[in-house]
Amino acid sequence: MQKCQTSRLTIISIGEQPPSAEIASRETKEPAVYWIIAFFIFCVWLLFSNLPGAALFEPDEGRNAEIAREILVLKDWVTPHYDFIPRLDKPILFFDVVALSYKLFGISEWSSRLSSALAALGCLFLTYFLSRTWFGRSVGLWSALILLTSVEFFALSQIVISDMLLTFFLTLALCCFVLGQSRIDRGNGRAHFLLMYAAIGAATATKGPIGFLLPAAVVVFYMLLTRRWVLLRYMELPWGAMLLIAVAVPWYVLVEYRHPGYLHHFIWEENVARFATTEFKRTGPWYYFLAVLSGGFLPWTTLLPLTIRNLWKRQLDSERLFLTLWIVLPLFVFSLSSSKLPHYVLPVYPPLAIMVGATIEPLLRGSSLKTRWFLAFPPAYFFLLSFGVILVFLWPGFLPDRLQVYLHTTFAKIFVLLVMGIVAALIFTLVGIRRHRWRRQGFLYLATSVGFVLFILCAELIVVTVSTQRSSKQLAHKASLFIGEDDQIVLFQGYPSSLPFYLKIQRPIWVVWSGNKRTVLGSDYIAKERPQPAQGYGQVLFTYDQFSEIWNNSKRRIVVFLDSEAVDQLRLLVGVQPRVLLKVGDTFLVENNSVTGSLDERYDDSVVIRHDFELPRLYSVRGKTS
Repeated sequence: MQKCQTSRLTIISIGEQPPSAEIASRETKEPAVYWIIAFFIFCVWLLFSNLPGAALFEPDEGRNAEIAREILVLKDWVTPHYDFIPRLDKPILFFDVVALSYKLFGISEWSSRLSSALAALGCLFLTYFLSRTWFGRSVGLWSALILLTSVEFFALSQIVISDMLLTFFLTLALCCFVLGQSRIDRGNGRAHFLLMYAAIGAATATKGPIGFLLPAAVVVFYMLLTRRWVLLRYMELPWGAMLLIAVAVPWYVLVEYRHPGYLHHFIWEENVARFATTEFKRTGPWYYFLAVLSGGFLPWTTLLPLTIRNLWKRQLDSERLFLTLWIVLPLFVFSLSSSKLPHYVLPVYPPLAIMVGATIEPLLRGSSLKTRWFLAFPPAYFFLLSFGVILVFLWPGFLPDRLQVYLHTTFAKIFVLLVMGIVAALIFTLVGIRRHRWRRQGFLYLATSVGFVLFILCAELIVVTVSTQRSSKQLAHKASLFIGEDDQIVLFQGYPSSLPFYLKIQRPIWVVWSGNKRTVLGSDYIAKERPQPAQGYGQVLFTYDQFSEIWNNSKRRIVVFLDSEAVDQLRLLVGVQPRVLLKVGDTFLVENNSVTGSLDERYDDSVVIRHDFELPRLYSVRGKTS
């Protein structure tokens, strides 16, 4: 057996025989196969049942969903467009996956979020598979449950964002490395290594260089600490490098050919500058991601001190070394970066879930009642949090008046659900106390699952209510009655990112801006490079002077979306009082005066705004009505 001594720990290579304590642990009775099947059915239901509920949150969800929709409108699967302008801040693979979902299932909130939910399900399966391979089926089930019920992981599985797809490819790559190097002696690890390179290439095509750098760092440091450089002979480096390049590089080359200078912008501005400078104004202290992880990994954060203590006291085998590197290296790299966002830390959740699962499962089989009370915190956390939500619904008086109205509306919809939840919680509590079932591993597992479901059912309705205020869905539904297919839509002083998605536009919305801001349409690339819109669609970005001239001289009907604070600014700019058509919240819809009276011929005061109709396609494509 190959061993390398550290100052106080012994590292054992992955694939070698584990210590006797581990062998004894794995020889204990494992859960039946039907529990595995039931768990993954539970995961599928929980991940996919709530996808269509909330409207698309702005700005990220609305923008990402619209970029994918315009892939189908323009039939361009290479260059991502937003408002028909090339938007090359991020690679296109994630948007292509979402567009494919649209192609298969139609354009909707559900299909736009489907790729994130599928990637999350893949992460759960890989987490279960790897932890089961190392520590047994019971640890595999606990690790998968810990990952599923981590607050940030579940939240990001329900939104249109590329980080979950990135996390899946990174997890797949590192799992393939583990399986490949453990099968070298049998001569069948080649396929796993090749799949690892393909996964790294896909991660690079999803998010850029970080998709290559993170798994490479984990693998290199693992071989360095275990002194297993011999693995390089078996890792199919020549073929793997060619496969990685074949998956990751072609899109970058093709986009550089279409848009010269893109690679310089992407590598320097989107990667080096974001990492090394504060110009993007997304800074945070060195402990930023530790704080994010503390909140995002709840309720399992409370078990991290126990996990760290046990890791420090025990012999460091190669499995835990690999998991430690998988957790620490990304946290270290992201913490050094000058640009920080909460979802960057997502790739460390699978190994962290495995590490905690491998710590608590043996303790649950122990005899210490003190430890078991401690491990009962996660299910208790979810039940208490659910009761807290219920109490807020019952007594919302301490909240602002505006929130009270929303909660009152939501409470009427979930009254029966709340009663059922209270009854279920009481039954679980009474059974657990009376029969001492809280001491049993199966009961704690089931209680955690039920408590999480109750919490999600309560929280989801709040999220749906909040999303109506963080999305342009209602605005688009109401405004669509006032917009004809020949009208030109304009956005003045702001850009509601989900508005194009819900209006189902087939040609660009004009955007009025100062011309000297650092970002426009949420993009640094568009503001700096000023790329030309898709061929045949004309100008999209207009300065104030350009728009004023068009407003005063155009015979075409122009309808403008703007915030209440910008109404006077528009009036001063164009020199006349725009006609107000609609007001939704703080947003106005106005029109130019050249078509006064035309609206009254089509709509009168008896028009009732409907909320359940299928939105029309408002614009034509290059002159042909869709």
